[in-house]
Amino acid sequence: MMRGAWHALALSAAAALLGCADLQQVVAPAQTTDTATLPAPIDAAAVRALYAAPHREDGTVMHGSHEGAQWTKWTKPDGSLELLAGHGLFADTGRFVIRGNALCSTWGHIDGSKEHCVHLVQIGPDEYVTYGDDREEGSRFKVRPP
Repeated sequence: MMRGAWHALALSAAAALLGCADLQQVVAPAQTTDTATLPAPIDAAAVRALYAAPHREDGTVMHGSHEGAQWTKWTKPDGSLELLAGHGLFADTGRFVIRGNALCSTWGHIDGSKEHCVHLVQIGPDEYVTYGDDREEGSRFKVRPP
């Protein structure tokens, strides 16, 4: 029973972080987005400034949630990522690259270590939402200033 709960928590955390449509279908019904009202994603320079330029001594710190699952992610200028989710019950490390205006990440455990890319839309001061190529909404997060 405990193993099943851990697995569900890990899937929920992964979906929260990546906005992965495949995981969302396992964890919760997929959300649909009216593509006519979807704002334009931020450009490559803004993605680089957000992910690759440290906002703090320890990199950029992001706090987000998806379907109630809270997570914290650290991004470093060297392209490394760290994740804590589910109140510290799930952790992962990975790498990110910026391709055009898309942020692509590969995690040690999430998505079976397959690369997943998202587009970022700014929805408020230091607040963003991710969208996959399928235009499905993924994670919402805030960047914590120093």
